[in-house]
Amino acid sequence: MNNNNWTVEQTKDLFKKCEAARKSGKSLSAAFRDISTRTGRSVNSVRNYYYGQAKTFELVPEVAAKLGISVNGTMHDRFVPFSESETDELIRNVLIAKGRGISVRKAILALADGDSKKALRLQNKYRSCLKSHRDKVERIVGELTAKHMPCQNPYGDSSDNFARLTEYIASLDERGAHKFLSLIEKLT
Repeated sequence: MNNNNWTVEQTKDLFKKCEAARKSGKSLSAAFRDISTRTGRSVNSVRNYYYGQAKTFELVPEVAAKLGISVNGTMHDRFVPFSESETDELIRNVLIAKGRGISVRKAILALADGDSKKALRLQNKYRSCLKSHRDKVERIVGELTAKHMPCQNPYGDSSDNFARLTEYIASLDERGAHKFLSLIEKLT
């Protein structure tokens, strides 16, 4: 079977499954998995096809109408980037909460007012900042420290190389850890 060729019936079935999942308050992942199993396509392929077709149907709704596919609510929420001040505020609030002994997850859930979807978005942004914007995080740690506000440096004490090494190793996946340990063995 050529996985790139979707029949009209398969497309209609995919959108019907996704609409049912949406109406029942479930994620679309189960619908994607079901269609994946029935068509022999990967889940990612099904997901990508769905969103690609949804975009097409949004642009040309008469095609969807001819197929009997409802385009209401088919597209996922639009991506809304964080502003600079929102990002700083998120980092600041989590660092202060950590300084008070509150877990990152609990701090973020409180910032999201219990909304799990919003919490996931905030958590992803926070983790992204820790990984890709160390200078920003360290600047905010410095600001909080200068104001004598309780905060926890997520990178630990920069003079504690053992802690930094331990944190680095813990962040590696299994393959990366294996490569790292193999390198260490060669050096000793």
